[in-house]
Amino acid sequence: MKFDDPKFTKISHRNVWGEWTFVFEGSNLCGLKFQGSSSEAKAVRASSVQACAYASPDIGTELNNRVRNAYRKAVNELNLYLAGKICEFSIPIKIYGTEFLKKVLEVTRKIPYGKTWTYKQVAEAIGEPQATRAVGNALHNNPLQVVIPCHRVIDSRGHLSGYTLGVGLKRRLLCMEGAIPNELMLE
Repeated sequence: MKFDDPKFTKISHRNVWGEWTFVFEGSNLCGLKFQGSSSEAKAVRASSVQACAYASPDIGTELNNRVRNAYRKAVNELNLYLAGKICEFSIPIKIYGTEFLKKVLEVTRKIPYGKTWTYKQVAEAIGEPQATRAVGNALHNNPLQVVIPCHRVIDSRGHLSGYTLGVGLKRRLLCMEGAIPNELMLE
């Protein structure tokens, strides 16, 4: 989903992992995208986004209190998660998409911290065991990267594959969670 409707508020934030874009509808988080650090970014651009937990939002309009509070909570939880201090997010979310996408994301959201499932396990959990590829496509369109932990889904051989943000970030997140023992043993 592109979140181009004016009912959505987009806010950029930078932390030590890179630049993130949060999308809110009121106090609900609807989207979270990662752009990586400036060295990882495909195109270098100037940004006024500051690197601190409560940086000023990189937007031109004032935020209402509901959005500002949701933004602060989301940033705090993201930073705590990336520091290994929390295992799940409590920020209210709203998922947009097809019923199939919603089912896949709800099941994926329940994969425990530090564990991995296969695409087949997700397909079986939604009651459609033959829909392994469709599950992969749905996870590719996950609008709430990291919050809905699609990085915890791996292929049937146990390999890291198919992550929208890149296999490098998937590996980094899984190592941080302790789901894989160390980066050198993966391949």
